[in-house]
Amino acid sequence: MKRVAAKVDYKVIAVLIVFSLLTLFPYFLNNFIYHQDDIFFHRTRLESYYEAVKQLDFFPRLFSTMGNNYGYAADLFYPSLLTLPFALFRLVGMGFVHSFFLYQFLISLTTAAIAYKVMKAMTGSKYQGLFFSILYTTATYRLIDQSIRGALGETLAFCFLPMILYAVYAIVYKEKDNWLLLTVGMSLLIASHLITAFYATIFIVIFLILHFHLLDRRKVISILKAGVSSAFLSAWFFLPYLEQTMQVTFNFTKAKLWLIGLDFTLGDLLGNSLSNIGKTSEALKPNFGIFILGVLIYAMLHYKKLTDSAKALTNTTLLLIVASTNLFFWASFQDTFLSVIQFEWRLLIFVTLFGSVLATWVLFRHIDKPEKTIFLFSALLIFLLTYSFNVNTMEISSSKNSFIITDENFEEFQQSEIGHGREYLVKDTDTSTYFMNPVPKIDQTVYLTNTTQKHSYKTSEYNVQLLNDSVVQLPKFYYIGYATSVDGTATSYYEKDGFLTMDVPAGEHEIIVTYVGTMIQRVSVWLSLLTGIALTGVWIRRLLLPKKGKHAVKTNF
Repeated sequence: MKRVAAKVDYKVIAVLIVFSLLTLFPYFLNNFIYHQDDIFFHRTRLESYYEAVKQLDFFPRLFSTMGNNYGYAADLFYPSLLTLPFALFRLVGMGFVHSFFLYQFLISLTTAAIAYKVMKAMTGSKYQGLFFSILYTTATYRLIDQSIRGALGETLAFCFLPMILYAVYAIVYKEKDNWLLLTVGMSLLIASHLITAFYATIFIVIFLILHFHLLDRRKVISILKAGVSSAFLSAWFFLPYLEQTMQVTFNFTKAKLWLIGLDFTLGDLLGNSLSNIGKTSEALKPNFGIFILGVLIYAMLHYKKLTDSAKALTNTTLLLIVASTNLFFWASFQDTFLSVIQFEWRLLIFVTLFGSVLATWVLFRHIDKPEKTIFLFSALLIFLLTYSFNVNTMEISSSKNSFIITDENFEEFQQSEIGHGREYLVKDTDTSTYFMNPVPKIDQTVYLTNTTQKHSYKTSEYNVQLLNDSVVQLPKFYYIGYATSVDGTATSYYEKDGFLTMDVPAGEHEIIVTYVGTMIQRVSVWLSLLTGIALTGVWIRRLLLPKKGKHAVKTNF
């Protein structure tokens, strides 16, 4: 026990905790949350998953009360598994606001810890690890995602990008068989935010093509093992996802680039980055921060003195900055799979990652001072910039009288909220009138306003009176996996205008609709679980076996 305690660097832990708290300071001192762009969607998503966990349902797929009881398959397309800590905080009696802030702190601390371990492994330096960790965790774009946009999935994605970066780096440059780390990193990224995982995969493929000359048979096998293992470990998500999308066309399959991205200029980006502010969700100012901007300017001015790796990283970061604006011809990809990004400045998450790595490499190799001195000075500057960003953002929200979310009112706002793009509805479903009339509808014209309804977990009951045999559209969005019955007799259903529809005979009837899921949904969980057990066995075996000597490809940072 003493040997374990001796290996723990409490100063490092303290730094990581302090800067993780800083990302939420002074917000967490309030008993409320200022309005964020996606807060209502994620509020409903978080609370719905909490209700599912209370039923010991960790893969609910569909939240039956979401969208004013229309039932929305948010969990099927936007996995909630990594929000389990929030659900546990709620289960032990914490209110929504404090559970939300504590969960955000846990995300920041996880991001900081992974970033520290990654950079320390890459450089062998504690101070470089700490510098990268605090710069990356407090990065301006990450703070915008966390506290202004309310982009919970993208904030989670920040945690695992450094892990993936290091795994690919170790396989290609260090001759390490790090396919297991790449598998875990990609699987966690997929569970966090599918759009980020999609673009991360594209960047990995591009990187491997550009470095094809460094790949040998063993490295290719490592990468293939990581790809296959990630697919099996993520089967709990991918198989149900494919099951739905192969039979139904959803809004997200015809995604469009948004004007807020197509209208975003390089001048906007650079001006926003100089300002050290993100404004509010109503007047968002996407940027990557003045610190990374300063490092990029330094790198360009001293480009000839940079190592080959630093030059490549500088070029990559600059290209991504350009690609984050309308200087890149994004409009040409309007009707392609690349438009799933929605707004191109989402690439700033990768600008933040590569810019933070570049800052670490450049500062600690070009400043002729002890590493501790460089770190302490940088940490003070990062602390001040982060504090300034947060207090200014909070003051702007306060002065604009942004409405607030409290433990008393968090359930009152926009119960029909399912996200701005309504991505997980059947394509072209018209929600404009249906939310105003959440009752069954017959023959597309008559609303059965005298219908009685009762809703419980995953089940809705409707009592209807019909004068004639009728086509009844229920106030339920259509998905595969429902079980329906009329007067206790199982009956079929189909999709009409994006809603669950049934043929019901004349008379008084009790219609019961329950989301029971599908066989593929259940089998996929077991497939992922067995894969996880097998990979755990591989990991334990590696720990027990003596390490073999490896020959690394020389890299010069």
